[in-house]
Amino acid sequence: MADSKPGLGQALASVREWHVVALAALVRVALVCWAEYQDAHMAVKYTDIDYVVFTDAARFVASGQSPYKRSTYRYSPLLAYLVLPNIWLHPAWGKALFSASDLAAAWLMSYLLTRTGTHRSHRTLAIAAWLFNPYTLPISTRGSCDVLSVLLLLSLLACLLRGRIIASGALYGLAVHFRIYPVIYGPAIVLFLLRRSLDLTSEGHAVQGSRQGPAERGLPRRGAGGEDGEGDFQSPLQTPTGSPVKLEAKDEAGGAGGAGVALGPRQATAGRGRSLAGPLVELLRLPPSQAAAAALPAAAFAATSAAVFLLLGLLFYGLYGREFLNEAFVHHLTRKDPRHNFSPYYYPIYLGYGSTADAGAHGAGVGPSTGPGSGAVGLLQRSWARLGPVLGAESWRLALLPQAAAVGALAAAFHEDLPSAWLLQTWAFVALNKVVTAQYFVWYLSLLPLALPALAAQRAVPARALAAAGGGWVAAQLHWLAWAYQLEMRGRSVHVALWAAGLAFLGANAAALALLCRALRPALRRRGAGAGPGGDGGGAREGEEESKARGGAGAGAGGGGGVATFLEASLALARAPPEGAITRAAGAAVAAAAKKEQ
Repeated sequence: MADSKPGLGQALASVREWHVVALAALVRVALVCWAEYQDAHMAVKYTDIDYVVFTDAARFVASGQSPYKRSTYRYSPLLAYLVLPNIWLHPAWGKALFSASDLAAAWLMSYLLTRTGTHRSHRTLAIAAWLFNPYTLPISTRGSCDVLSVLLLLSLLACLLRGRIIASGALYGLAVHFRIYPVIYGPAIVLFLLRRSLDLTSEGHAVQGSRQGPAERGLPRRGAGGEDGEGDFQSPLQTPTGSPVKLEAKDEAGGAGGAGVALGPRQATAGRGRSLAGPLVELLRLPPSQAAAAALPAAAFAATSAAVFLLLGLLFYGLYGREFLNEAFVHHLTRKDPRHNFSPYYYPIYLGYGSTADAGAHGAGVGPSTGPGSGAVGLLQRSWARLGPVLGAESWRLALLPQAAAVGALAAAFHEDLPSAWLLQTWAFVALNKVVTAQYFVWYLSLLPLALPALAAQRAVPARALAAAGGGWVAAQLHWLAWAYQLEMRGRSVHVALWAAGLAFLGANAAALALLCRALRPALRRRGAGAGPGGDGGGAREGEEESKARGGAGAGAGGGGGVATFLEASLALARAPPEGAITRAAGAAVAAAAKKEQ
């Protein structure tokens, strides 16, 4: 066993990210080709029914008509435009486009992880988790468009990381127009921009930045054949060899030294006093002129995103009228589904239909077809009948309240690390939604790879606990699916048992979220990595020892080096000098080294 670790480390170090991407591309080409064969020769089709809907909508657009003439097309017209080559070139065009978007998303993930100081071996594993995840692997090749939203959101993260406010606002407006669910990220983005602006304009950062040399200010460097690979673009939170640097807090007197991104007084107290107030309260304490300057990036982002969203909405409203609004937006806000799904609201909605007429209008097996039953079923039906007049005719709308509370609380707690915030917000939003299908899981599983390096680096939650939570999540799904099979395929009336299985799945989601919240808290991550105040640095030393044991390959892969938060990486990029200054500093360093050797 002692020799297995170095062997594993060397194996991971030998695998490059492009190897994973190339293999994923080949697999997707094979699956798209297999889809053509299976659809033509087998009774069970490989292609998702939604892809047929997209193609039919594109056919209407190609003939000069509205895409909404195709029933159940409830997306932006942009999607129909994107798959027009399905009509003009080949029906598999859309699948090729979505599969290529998978690969582009992997590249963006690699960029974001590099910028937060993630070692290459962890980046490779994270990309593999995205490209070969059994939940996400077949999605694009079957014709689901969800990866386009993922691509827009990852592009948005890249722009926010670089501080490109106008581009970020435009991308966010486009993302919300394309699929409405990213609207839940708005509070976290605004809080992140406020925090970033407050930190950049604070006097402590300005003074400390002027005292730091290039190696200490998180300058981006090009790889020179080191561990990170020839030509790789290194993170501003990496050493020249490509290993993640330790995030150490410097005090006013210039205490704890060491290369890396030195944290100013405001960052050094993160997780102690800052999180109690929050950027909004801190903004209100500033003089009006300073508060206005600090709020300007967030205001510009909000104005740009609103403008793009409204312009697109007005454009397509002019083309397709109220039908566009009803199908692209209103339907998703008011949707309720009496058919069985993972939602904890499924059975109350099912009972709410309550008549044979409704059942016939919504399909077989939908809505109770008999009067109040006996036992547990009858008790539930009678209880819901009594609660209905008290809560209102459509009491399922109360689902918005726990969703809003969860999204707001997570935004306040995790806005310093936007990928983690979005992951947790999306997971909570989907788990508490009034309609939950397996397709929605892709929304948060696409963000999970960005959190994997931080989960590996943290010490707050044992790895076994996280693995157990993941296993419980999968087991709860399988339990639900067993009851769904009894209802759908065998025609048994097991609605109560199926609803109970849905509640068990909600419990599994809650358990997983609770552990992830503790593991991904920015302050706990810094303390767990030995990088923040009060840390003993043990995690960093363990990472260094593991690096030596592996012969230098995979430094920091053990998670001890400390993975920077999204905010820390963004601040490091903002404080970095222009590219010309980097070149001059690098030349001066080379000249000094040559002179010293002489």
